[in-house]
Amino acid sequence: MGLAVLCGMAVGFNRAQHFRHPQPSRLRMHVLVGLSACLMVLAAGPDLEARSRVIQGVATGVGFLGAGEILVDRRGSQEDATPQIHGLTSAASIWFTAALGVTVAAASPLMAMAALLLALLVLSRSGHAHG
Repeated sequence: MGLAVLCGMAVGFNRAQHFRHPQPSRLRMHVLVGLSACLMVLAAGPDLEARSRVIQGVATGVGFLGAGEILVDRRGSQEDATPQIHGLTSAASIWFTAALGVTVAAASPLMAMAALLLALLVLSRSGHAHG
């Protein structure tokens, strides 16, 4: 569980610093998502069917959190407003943090660390701060 927390902290710190004004709640959210996913898989025990159901539930539940990160921004009048989608990278990072928690609990901590390093590499190249 400690490794799931550290993974969530690494991704969450990246996302919290991405905006003009640091957002510490993003760090906490990522930590809790990674830890929760890990805990649920561990709580399912060694039964592979139970773990499979838990992992499916985590994937469904975290999808709702990610959807909350995606905002539609309409500027101007309703007639000529072009929707602007924001938050896709943050939503994907929430999804990824849950996957890290699952991987730590169900598969391989080494695999989780390798995936974390690759994700941080990708996120570090994601552009300049905005908000």
